[in-house]
Amino acid sequence: MFTIILATGNLHKVWEIQGILGLDDKVVMYPYTDFIEMAIPEPGETLLENSLLKAEFIYRIVQLPTLAEDSGLFIEKLNGAPGVLSARYEVDDKRKIERVLRELGDSRNRRAWFRSVLVYYYAPKKYAVFEGEIEGRIAYEPRGKYGFGYDPIFIPKGYRKTLAELGPGVKNLISHRAKAVKKFKKFLLPILAKTPNN
Repeated sequence: MFTIILATGNLHKVWEIQGILGLDDKVVMYPYTDFIEMAIPEPGETLLENSLLKAEFIYRIVQLPTLAEDSGLFIEKLNGAPGVLSARYEVDDKRKIERVLRELGDSRNRRAWFRSVLVYYYAPKKYAVFEGEIEGRIAYEPRGKYGFGYDPIFIPKGYRKTLAELGPGVKNLISHRAKAVKKFKKFLLPILAKTPNN
């Protein structure tokens, strides 16, 4: 089996990436927290900077191919906030959602984008970048029981339901993370074909 370390301790994100990748018979993924107990610094000003910093940081410690992902919700009315600070906008998902809805108020401009940047760090100073984006709008209240993060208030363009209502079957086809992971999969498949026992 081909081993990849995920530079995240968020098991929801681990399961989601594994589900989208769909290579359970060829690739085994472990969250970095299975190897070390420490927080990964995220001082970058962009999603790419944070992803690269996380990937390189973990690779240097575990010396195994590492996949890092940073994603953010960008809301037009809020000048792009929460953006790169999406994961740290509040202490938990419920409060993040409450803050976004409070700051948006009853504004009719609810245009928003989810963006994802993946960095696959596979050798010293060697890495590849994959990006994905989905456009949509912010709901007036949380809806749905699936997903995590801001999924209960994000309605993808062309849909009337939030990602949390649509569920993983749809989300893993259309989301920002799905688009980035699918690009990564195309990059990875030729590598797996050349790897013994794959």
